[in-house]
Amino acid sequence: MTGPVLLVAIALAEAATASVAPRDPQWRGLVVVLVPPIDDDVTRNALARVSGELAAAPFKTITKPIDPDRDVMAQVEAASSDQAATAAFALVRDRDPGSGRVTIWVANRITGTTTMQRMQVEGGNVDRAAARLAVETVELVRASLAELWPQPRVEAPVIEKPAAPPSARGARLALGVGVGLLNDFGDAPMTWAPQIALSYSWPAGLGLRLFASGFGPSTTLSASMGSARFERTIVTLGLVQSFRADRIVQPMIGIAGGINYLAAHGNSSTAGADYDRVSVTGLGMASVGVGFALTTRLAILAEADVLMAWPVREVIVGFETVATFDRPSLFAHAGLLASF
Repeated sequence: MTGPVLLVAIALAEAATASVAPRDPQWRGLVVVLVPPIDDDVTRNALARVSGELAAAPFKTITKPIDPDRDVMAQVEAASSDQAATAAFALVRDRDPGSGRVTIWVANRITGTTTMQRMQVEGGNVDRAAARLAVETVELVRASLAELWPQPRVEAPVIEKPAAPPSARGARLALGVGVGLLNDFGDAPMTWAPQIALSYSWPAGLGLRLFASGFGPSTTLSASMGSARFERTIVTLGLVQSFRADRIVQPMIGIAGGINYLAAHGNSSTAGADYDRVSVTGLGMASVGVGFALTTRLAILAEADVLMAWPVREVIVGFETVATFDRPSLFAHAGLLASF
């Protein structure tokens, strides 16, 4: 009695599948499902699962009864031929009540091959045993109908294009302005002074720089015999090397040579002892600094320059030496650097 009931259940499953499928599905072929008289839930459940997998492939399925007491292979092969089907398959449990073995039969009419596989069905959990039997059956059917069974879609690998390297910075002209404190390591007075620099840099970061400082207010120094007023201007030409031009923090170093212009005017309480001299001496300068980029064209630059002038110069008011320029000087300054 259970055989006809299973036929009705599979037919209802096929109808349910058809109700949600497209009206004119592109069937891959016709598969005949041969159903023997079944007395166990495992085989019944497995057949329903396999029929659902075939319908989803999609293969059109029809069900026919099979007599397990006759030649099963002959019936499977005849079913595929009589119905002009692509294939036919059957699940047949051994008639021995103590045996838990099921034989899976698949006949492919296109290739003319018939495949048989025996499987031991475990007792206990019906759903788990039915699922395992259904998986084995579907794999056997899939292998037999390999040329028709849909293959899993292989997604084409997404090849990410490497990011374009940042374009190399071209040669640039830059103008810097700022203000700083000039501190002599000897007894010469400290002075505040503006500075200006014009540079031309090549893509590698090496540049040629013209640097000038001075032109600011003079510095006055008092002594016991009078007072002196100093005016100091420096002009250099040298090389600068900047690093990490594409980053926010941009270190730099430099070396230069030039002239040191010193004008000293002394007023003495002694008649005829006033001092009014101008001297121009050689100057060497070593620089280190760091820039902080605000935009690609504008940065804040902080720099420290060590200066050394020669030969030595003294400023004398009356008979008293009020300043001697014989030591290195440190010029610390900061400002803006604009590139063009």
